Amino acid sequence: MRIDNRELLKQLKEWSDNDENAKIVSAARLLPLSELDDEALTIIADACIEEKEYKKAVTVLEIQRERLDGDYHWHFRMGMALYFVALGSKPDDEKRNDILEKAQVSFARCMNLNPPENVLNEAGNFLDIIEAEREENDDENEEDQSECELYDEEEIYALEDHIEEYFGEFPTIFHEIYSPDIHCDIYIVPPTEKRDYYTLITVGMGAHIMDVPEELSEEENGRAELLICLPKSWKIGENSDEWFWPISLLKNISRLPIHSKTWLGWGHSIDNKEPFADNTKLCGTLLVYPEDVDDGAEACKLPNGDKVNFFEVIPLYREEIDFKIDHDTHTLLEKMNVSHIVDINRENVCRGYMKEGVIDSAYIHSKKIFDKKLPIKEINSCNHIAMFLHWCIEHGLYNEYFFSDHEDLVKRIIDGEFIDLRSFIMHNLNGELTTSCLSFLGFMFTRRYYDWHNRFDDCFYPRDVDKCAEDYFGTEKYNSEEFQDEAYMFAPFDREYYNRISEYIYKAYDIFFREYTDYNYKDSLPLVKKAEKIFGCKCEFIKNQYGACYESRRNVRVCKKTGEYPVTFIITKKQDSNETETQRLARILDSCEEPFLYAISMAKAAENILEKFYNKEAVVLRSEELKESCRDLKKHFGVKPVVLEFSEKSVNVMLPSKNGEYLLLKGKQI
Repeated sequence: MRIDNRELLKQLKEWSDNDENAKIVSAARLLPLSELDDEALTIIADACIEEKEYKKAVTVLEIQRERLDGDYHWHFRMGMALYFVALGSKPDDEKRNDILEKAQVSFARCMNLNPPENVLNEAGNFLDIIEAEREENDDENEEDQSECELYDEEEIYALEDHIEEYFGEFPTIFHEIYSPDIHCDIYIVPPTEKRDYYTLITVGMGAHIMDVPEELSEEENGRAELLICLPKSWKIGENSDEWFWPISLLKNISRLPIHSKTWLGWGHSIDNKEPFADNTKLCGTLLVYPEDVDDGAEACKLPNGDKVNFFEVIPLYREEIDFKIDHDTHTLLEKMNVSHIVDINRENVCRGYMKEGVIDSAYIHSKKIFDKKLPIKEINSCNHIAMFLHWCIEHGLYNEYFFSDHEDLVKRIIDGEFIDLRSFIMHNLNGELTTSCLSFLGFMFTRRYYDWHNRFDDCFYPRDVDKCAEDYFGTEKYNSEEFQDEAYMFAPFDREYYNRISEYIYKAYDIFFREYTDYNYKDSLPLVKKAEKIFGCKCEFIKNQYGACYESRRNVRVCKKTGEYPVTFIITKKQDSNETETQRLARILDSCEEPFLYAISMAKAAENILEKFYNKEAVVLRSEELKESCRDLKKHFGVKPVVLEFSEKSVNVMLPSKNGEYLLLKGKQI
C-alpha cells in the first residue's frame, strides 16, 4: 500500500508540536521507513532521540545518509544518537569505543559544514564531553594502559607548531578514544587557496622509538609521523568505509612498528592484502617525503634533540606493490606520474604487471568482470587457472614444499578426485599461480606453455583456453555481445570442462617433453655410449610425457615378462666439491626423480648384469643420510638406479646393494 506522505507528515507534525513523541515512535515501528521523505524521517529521528530510542534514531538517520551528507543538522543528530548509544553500553564493551569514535567523527563533520554558531558550540561541547569520557576511561584503565607511550606537553607543542608552519592550521582534531600502546590523534588541515585539499596528519606515532637497524641513529630515524592528502570533495568525518578508510589506515600503519617490532622509513611499502574499501582497488601504501610543501616539512626537531620524520602515505594498487618489491622505490616513482592527492580511481601505472614467479593472477581476470559488468561471479576468474593447477597436480608436477603444505589435497587429486580448486587458489594462494608450486619439470613446461612471449607458437595455454570455450559454445555464441570477448570465464566449471581443457594440455606437454628431452640429453649421448659398452646393453632415454618414474616402472614390468633385468641409469658429470662420495651420491639420489637435472635412461640387461661387478674390489658407501635417500627410490622407479659419474679421464659406477648401501667402483675396477 502506497504511503500518503502529505497526510502522514501532517499527523507527525501535529504530534511533534504537542510533544507527543511516544506516538511518533510507535507509529514509526509500523511504517515502511524507506518509503518516507526526509522531512518525515527527520521528525521521527528527533522523536526517537527525545524518547531515548537512540538505536532506532541511528537506523532512521542511516536511511538519509546518502541524501543529507552535506547537512550539518543531520550529522549533529547522528553524532548525538551515537553518543547516547555508546553511553548505554558497558564501559568494558569493546564496541563502546568504536561507537564513541564514530560519534566524534559525526560532530567534527558537522563543525566542518559551517553550521550556525549555536550548533557549532553545541557540537564542540559534545566533542569536549567525549574527550572527557576518553580521559575518564583512561583513568579507569590506567593499569591496562600503563605501557602507553606518549609525547610530553613540550613535544606536542613542538609538533603542533611544525604542522601549523608547514601544513596549515588544524581547526579539527580527531582524538583517539582508546589508546593501548600509543595515543594517535589525527589532525585535520582543511583546504586552502595554496593547498586545495585536506591533509590528515598523525600525532602520537613518534612517541614510540622504532627498532631501527644498528647502522642507523635512533635520534635521526627512530621517530615518525604520517600524513595523507585527500581531495577537497572528500567527506571528512563520514563514518562509512568508503570515506573513513584513510583515518583507519593512518592509525594501523602508526602501530605497525610496535606490533611487528620493526621500523618505517622512506620507500617502505605496506601491503593491506585487500582493497581499503569496496569502491576502490587501492590496497597498499608507499611512504615518501611530503610533497607540495616547503623545505623543512619532512622533519621536526623535538626539545630533546630527537628528530620526528614526516612521511606521506601514497596508496598503491596490487601490481604497483609487486613492481616496487621486484624493482625498487625509485623505479616505481619514475613510472608514477600521478598526483599525491588520493584518487580512488586513478590510473594503475603497473596495470598487467605480475611479480616475479607469478604465472597467472585471478585479479587480472576479475578486473574484466568488474569493468565490463559481466553477469558472472568473481570466482570464475580462477576457472582456467584452477584447471591448469589441477592437471599439474594430477601429473606430479608439484614440488615437495607444495606437497608438504597441502598433502591431503594433493593425495585426493592423485587418487582421481576432481576438486574445485578455485577457492583454494583465491584464499590459500592469494589468487595467484606461481612457480613456487611447481617442480622443475612443471616449471619448465609452464614457462614454455603459459608464457606470453610464446603466444605465437602452436602451443599457448591462454589461446587454448579460448579455443576450448569456442568449441563448447560454438563460434557464433562465442563471439556474441553477451560474452564481451570473455567467453572463457562463462564455461561451466565441472569435470567435463576439465576433460576438455586437459586434451589441449596433454598435447602441449607431449610436444614439450619430446623437444626438451632431445635438447637436454644431446650432451649426454657420448656418456650413454660408454654405459652401453660397460654393461653390454642398449640404453634408451625417456621420451614418455609422464617422466622418468613412469618409464622406469614400465621397463620393470616389461622385463618381468621377458626374463631380463631392468636397469635405470642416472648419468652425471663429476664436479669439483668438498662433499664426500657418500654425500655426493645422497644428493644425486635425492634429486633423481626430477627429469632434466640428470640424464636418465633405461635398459634391459641380462639377469646377472650387476652381480658380475659385485665381486670386484669396491668401496662400500653407507650412511643414515644415504639410507634415507634410498628409501623411496624403489617405490618411484621400481628398481634402485645405477649412478654413472663421468669425469674427463674416467668413469665411476655406483651400484645399488642391500640395506641401502651402494658399491663405488672407480676407473679400472670396472
